[in-house]
Amino acid sequence: MSAILPISRVRRLLGASGRVRVAVLGDVMVDHFLWGNVGRISPEAPVPVVEFERESFIPGGAGNVARNLAHLGVATELFGVCGRDEAARQLKGLLAREGIGGPGILACGDRDTSIKTRIVAHRQQVVRVDRESRGDLDAKTTARLMEEMERSLQRADALILGDYAKGVVTQPLLDAARRMCRARAVWLSADPKPSHPLDWTGMSLLTPNRKEAFELAGRSDENRTAHPS
Repeated sequence: MSAILPISRVRRLLGASGRVRVAVLGDVMVDHFLWGNVGRISPEAPVPVVEFERESFIPGGAGNVARNLAHLGVATELFGVCGRDEAARQLKGLLAREGIGGPGILACGDRDTSIKTRIVAHRQQVVRVDRESRGDLDAKTTARLMEEMERSLQRADALILGDYAKGVVTQPLLDAARRMCRARAVWLSADPKPSHPLDWTGMSLLTPNRKEAFELAGRSDENRTAHPS
């Protein structure tokens, strides 16, 4: 049975959020939304025709974790990798508007900045288009991220790792984060990706959803897979 925090406890936690500093490290991306309405089916194929109304952009992946923390009044610094492209400039502008420190976003010329484009009609997502780099970081870039992370942890209260299997969170980087946080008594939590197997032992907290929790445990979710009689 899950525990429900009393509202007084929630208020105390939210009130304390402005007194902590949190570093977020992981796969950063741009979440792009195309909003519209559907009034007809295409004569070319049995697909809906979305009449465009507007578009919006927000930081995605680990960037969205940092964004949520910033909205709670937490002093937040973000670390990750982007390309040297227009999407990278857009991402840095979005982070700046959210008040998120981003000197730890490293630009790599051999990678594209990941963009996830969602087409939404009548509040229903119709399709998603992903443009992304998924290869693991090279040793040089990983070493640079470790240096930036170590600098930030000198004044951070917590480090959150956001792994979206796009190549930033590798085992060497995870091992370094665990070692640095342990040495400084910094809280270390992670949002793991089961399709990207890593050794997550020694975390202060793991935050998988239900599906991911069963996958990480190597178990099947019988409540989800069982057929009704």
